[in-house]
Amino acid sequence: MRPFTHRIFSDFSGDDGDPGVAGASRTLCITWVITKEEDIWHNQGVVLGIKRTIGCRPDAELKYRSLRHHPSRRKALALLSEAKVEVILVPVFKERVKEEDLKDPKTKRLVSLIHYVPIGPFSEKFFKRSDTYFQLVFDEVGWAGCEEAIRAQFQRDKRLDWKKARADWLLFTKSGSSLMLQLADVIAGLGREYVESLLGQRLPTCVVCWLKGVRACSYIKAGRSVGRASLMRLLYPLLLKDDGGKAWESGFTTRPPGVQRDYLFIDCLFGGK
Repeated sequence: MRPFTHRIFSDFSGDDGDPGVAGASRTLCITWVITKEEDIWHNQGVVLGIKRTIGCRPDAELKYRSLRHHPSRRKALALLSEAKVEVILVPVFKERVKEEDLKDPKTKRLVSLIHYVPIGPFSEKFFKRSDTYFQLVFDEVGWAGCEEAIRAQFQRDKRLDWKKARADWLLFTKSGSSLMLQLADVIAGLGREYVESLLGQRLPTCVVCWLKGVRACSYIKAGRSVGRASLMRLLYPLLLKDDGGKAWESGFTTRPPGVQRDYLFIDCLFGGK
């Protein structure tokens, strides 16, 4: 049996409810946490360190909501810098979704679809490497038929050779028994908190720099930040980068299509280049 060289652990933060209804999240944010097989033990140690910092038992499940208002939150989240992972973060701005079947939470179409979306940026970096064989591990989804719908999304992808794949290539398991899925939950929650801090704010007009091919950003010149910048400063070093060292549309990609250019500032403000 061919051994896995990499494992991807995925979880999401938020819900698929109507963002205009009280109690529903305004965004839905999924993350893929990519780790080399030999780094899993190290990364599990990072999660245990976060638990120790907030007084959480090693066998208790770590959730981002446990961290969000904890007095030791800053110290605990700083440990993410020690993780040996690459992250793909996909925020979905539900207010900008137009398709009715995606907007309707009864269909669960949005939940099943977002599990698949990160395959795009992942394939750009990893599918060209013949020495890479990965396992994809999702947190269990309780809604009837949802796991089957997620699996079907991947089965339709012709880039994936299902005939040669191991039976456990695509796995659903309980996050309570997986330290790495708990890490994915923390990163997804952190990403969602950041992007929701941007809602209602004026964002940098980065498309001007992008079209001109020059950096004339008043935000950089004035040292201005956007949203809860401290959260993205924690996340940015972990984001998957393209061959040019950029996270936009690689480790940080937004949905629905058409909103990507609003977030070009991710690399300029947080990439330090």
